[in-house]
Amino acid sequence: MSTPHQENNPPSRSRREDAAFDRLVTEHQQRIYYFIRSMVFNPDDAKDTLQDVNIVLYRKRDNYEPGTNFKAWAFTIARFECLSYLSRYKKKQWTTLDTGLLESLADGAEDKADDVDDWLVALKECLLKLTDEAKFLIQSRYQQQTPLEQTAQQLQTSIGAIKQKLFRARKQLKDCVIRRLKREDAIG
Repeated sequence: MSTPHQENNPPSRSRREDAAFDRLVTEHQQRIYYFIRSMVFNPDDAKDTLQDVNIVLYRKRDNYEPGTNFKAWAFTIARFECLSYLSRYKKKQWTTLDTGLLESLADGAEDKADDVDDWLVALKECLLKLTDEAKFLIQSRYQQQTPLEQTAQQLQTSIGAIKQKLFRARKQLKDCVIRRLKREDAIG
């Protein structure tokens, strides 16, 4: 049986800190997901990686100093989880993987995580400007995750030609998105 004194005690500091930590994790889920998605192209794998990040966040919650930049701390954990995922994925799927490129993507993604909505709108608009072949290649590779070999066979061309066309399509998309976002920044 509890005493009246125990019932009137305010929640312990650790409970308040736990609740505050829970709120921070919840508030940052979408930003963390988009950060992960910038490095992990498969949406299902990105969701799995987000769950891994959440597990690590809670396991390391005592390392987080309340009042400091939660986003930076969480993104650092997310970056390491993404690199771990990509390292495992590389062994299964890719023959080459430029870790420097992935780190660069992570740096850019962290800076832009709050601007995801504007970026997605720009990307959608820029996708419409691609040629039909470029749209097909982007959709095949990144949405349907069709192996390059299969796409090359389907289009009766070489894997090298597909890689080159994908490179050009990605560059065109990147340049278009950057132009649109700069234009919006100038207007806004």
